[in-house]
Amino acid sequence: MSPSGKIEWNSQAAAHLLRRAAFGGTPAEAENLASFGLASAVDQVLQAPDGSAKPPPKTDALTLQKYFKLQRASNKLKGGDLKASRVARNKLRRADKEKMKAIRFWWMDRMRSGPGATQEKLTLFWHGHFATSETKVKYAHHMLAQNETFRRLGLGSFRDLCQAMVSDPAMLIWLDGRQSRAKAPNENFAREIMELFALGEGHYSEDDVVEAARCFTGWRINQTTGEAEFVPRRFDDGRKRLFGRSGRFTTAEAVKIICAQSECPKFLATKIWEFYAYPQPSAELVDSLAKHYRAHDFETRALLEMIFTHPEFYSARARAIQVKSPVQWAVQASRELGRQLLPPSLLLPLTAELGQNLFMPPSVKGWDGGITWINSATLIRRSNTARLFALAAPPLPVDSVDSMNAFAWASVAPAADRATARVLERRLKEVFLVGKSSEGTDGRLRDLWQKSNFPCDDETVREASVVLLGAPEYNLC
Repeated sequence: MSPSGKIEWNSQAAAHLLRRAAFGGTPAEAENLASFGLASAVDQVLQAPDGSAKPPPKTDALTLQKYFKLQRASNKLKGGDLKASRVARNKLRRADKEKMKAIRFWWMDRMRSGPGATQEKLTLFWHGHFATSETKVKYAHHMLAQNETFRRLGLGSFRDLCQAMVSDPAMLIWLDGRQSRAKAPNENFAREIMELFALGEGHYSEDDVVEAARCFTGWRINQTTGEAEFVPRRFDDGRKRLFGRSGRFTTAEAVKIICAQSECPKFLATKIWEFYAYPQPSAELVDSLAKHYRAHDFETRALLEMIFTHPEFYSARARAIQVKSPVQWAVQASRELGRQLLPPSLLLPLTAELGQNLFMPPSVKGWDGGITWINSATLIRRSNTARLFALAAPPLPVDSVDSMNAFAWASVAPAADRATARVLERRLKEVFLVGKSSEGTDGRLRDLWQKSNFPCDDETVREASVVLLGAPEYNLC
């Protein structure tokens, strides 16, 4: 960024946008994006995908019904019949768990290869914001449906998304909202809606919690259809007083009142900025983002436009400051290498071991992120896995694996960049690193160059790529 605060828009800035708005890209993609100019480039990355993405695995909306039918029947069974019923229920559970694995890989593959990487990055943000876990929800159909809601509504009005979440089947199960009724409102459900999703801690009173809980009564999961339904007789239709306003508020009206509070756009703008840029933005920056968000009726696309065209987003403070989440790390490595993701049997356990198992956030607060992604064990695990990306990740499909391998490495380092060690090193650092390389990384590269002949072959490019993928500084974006 120049001293005047204007954005120096070039291929480095475009690469930064690709890393933060999505999951990175190649130098060629960054150069192409830079050619559009800043406003057009941001408009392009925020465009809705064309619908060509691979559809998700099919799920059964009636899994819940089937499970409870077996459970009710087992109450009347004994001996061998009871044992057979338990076996059938366990089989149903195992099949649904396998379906969740397929959904996890489908989503990561969509991040890697789908036409809407920016949309998928935002979907990942909302998944951590409205954190809901398979551990309690248990049904793949509900988890996938929530994920599709994030994707469908994520760029639109936050108010609409929040309204969808308070009656979302997965959320109703996760926060026990389905058990909230007029005679026993679930105050914890209301508290989490305000504290974690819309306002932040300390920006509501205990009376607001009590009254909001009454507004959120009446929802349950229909065991026949597996979908959420509103049951009027379970709803508290009495007068409520919420944030100083009185009326017979419905669920939708309560969401509108909560979102109308002055802290709502500040809370969301801060969290979204921190996800895409850097932690602890100034009060002045937050106020300007929040004002813009409110002025555009909480349309998240408009907020992202402001963020991605803001000088602070491209400032030195925002560069090489984020620690890649395990998902970002894996997907970005795949994109930069021009290869497919690792096979599910390797990829899914890997990201789980590194601390980010999709559809299983650790708590209602989601993942802490940042420096918590890294410790001595995960850093070593990431480094040791680098070779897998270069060797085990299959090349993108073309006529033959051999020709695709050559094509992939030519994309990482074209022939013109293989003439000397100095030229190749500069090219590979442009591909894989954001900030400066460490002396340890440079030393490992020097050792490799001494054993290599130039112009070099694919094997040298591969080995050098492994060095950079395994470097501690590769974990920053």
